[in-house]
Amino acid sequence: MEIKVYIHDNKNIESSSKILKLLKDCRLDFATEVFGHFRSDEEAYIANTVGEKVKKLPHVVIDGERVGGYYDLVEYLMKKNIINYAGEPTWKMKNN
Repeated sequence: MEIKVYIHDNKNIESSSKILKLLKDCRLDFATEVFGHFRSDEEAYIANTVGEKVKKLPHVVIDGERVGGYYDLVEYLMKKNIINYAGEPTWKMKNN
């Protein structure tokens, strides 16, 4: 599973942090691309980098499929049986 997380360096920090924590808790490898101070945050540049126009950051793309923000990621991971409805990784429940 190839996961890319696109974030802004000083906007929506809480949502970005929740996404990064969720992916780490699930022990999923991911790459991040940060826009803002060191990298242009112009809409056209972000759209070119992400591969399509996005309304806001953070934004998650998995295996080339646009997932969306935090709640979209939670829904995606539940459908893939990676987390349960409480947001807990299923691997933890299998080890108990």
